Amino acid sequence: MEQTCRNLSAAVLAAAILTWASVATAATITLSDAIDRALRLAPSVDVAAAASDMSAADVRGQRAPLFPTVRAGAEYYQAPGYDQVITNRGLSSGQLTLDYTAWDGGRRQARLRAAEYMSEASRLGVTVARAQIVFDTSIAYFDLLRARGEQRDLQASLERLTRYVTTIEQLEKSGRVITNDVLKFRTARDSAELALDAARGNSQRATAALGILIGEPNQADLDLAGISGFPPKPSGDLAQCPVMQAANREIASASSQIEAAKAERLPTFQVAFTTGFLGVDPRPTISHNFGGSYDGVVSIPVFDGGLISSHIDQAKAKEHSATAQARQAEYLLKRQMADASIRYDQAQRQLDLLSRAQPTADDNFALTWTRFMGGGTATMLEVLDAYQQAEQLRLQRHAQEFNAREAVAETNLVFGRIE
Repeated sequence: MEQTCRNLSAAVLAAAILTWASVATAATITLSDAIDRALRLAPSVDVAAAASDMSAADVRGQRAPLFPTVRAGAEYYQAPGYDQVITNRGLSSGQLTLDYTAWDGGRRQARLRAAEYMSEASRLGVTVARAQIVFDTSIAYFDLLRARGEQRDLQASLERLTRYVTTIEQLEKSGRVITNDVLKFRTARDSAELALDAARGNSQRATAALGILIGEPNQADLDLAGISGFPPKPSGDLAQCPVMQAANREIASASSQIEAAKAERLPTFQVAFTTGFLGVDPRPTISHNFGGSYDGVVSIPVFDGGLISSHIDQAKAKEHSATAQARQAEYLLKRQMADASIRYDQAQRQLDLLSRAQPTADDNFALTWTRFMGGGTATMLEVLDAYQQAEQLRLQRHAQEFNAREAVAETNLVFGRIE
């Protein structure tokens, strides 16, 4: 019985370990996982999608006047309190009416084109919203990787300085160094501890920022998958970016609205056909008085107090505004791309320099420390200066890697890429 209980306990423990391991593995978040989660949760994407749906509905509404309308109605009317000479005693009708605008100078087509252009701009707005979420999530992910990398290096630096302080204190006891040297190393260690605490705070803020984006706001220990290197600098045609495409469609929509406003000055021709029953009493009317009627109307605006001119001026103002906004968007995008390109190239150069400078700085500190420990001419200030130079170079690598990745993400944002 005891052996059976032991076997059962071992089985339960093994299952718990396997479950914990699977959960831990599943908790590891890659960049693509974070982006997928953020896209599912982001309200801005839903807002843009709703605007796109509204524009699509407006297109259907502007297309409807191109087709005839059919209406049906029935009426039974009696007026016994009035003179039959006037009222004809009553009215019974059941009618089916078809109305159609045969010609309006292209007003309906122009309004439909304007709505279609705005619908295309709204669909591009969804792409822009998704690209913005991808950018925000990527930056939060990269920032957290940078913060944790700096925290690891500062933790390692603090542990090294703690060991050095212990060594220096032993040397003080043997009389090889003075108290001032010990205080200098203790000060350096305290400064490293302060920097580590600041790095922990940066890491916590970066974790909270990413957690909110991916739907885990209270997860303090997000397990991120590392990223090796960074992609090459993206390129593309600025005219193909969603923002510029949407701006150009807004200009085209405004131009179509001008055409629609100018068409209001032209005559319109409408036709109508009615069939059904029209008479006094329901029964004889339905039995004998089946009939139809035809109607055609030509309407020409003569005087409207300047209303049509106002519509034309409003449409022209919209076109002017859309054109100016497109130029402004192009100007800002060019600046954004140029700045991202410069930052990417600079980060590349800095990383190349750091790759050459880091071994030199580490060797310089090791040599200075050896000279100091061997009783050479190296002073404590030289030792600390060499150590701090090596550590600063090590920390700069994280910042430059972030700068390069940020530049790539910003360029992808401009072109609306969500890969």
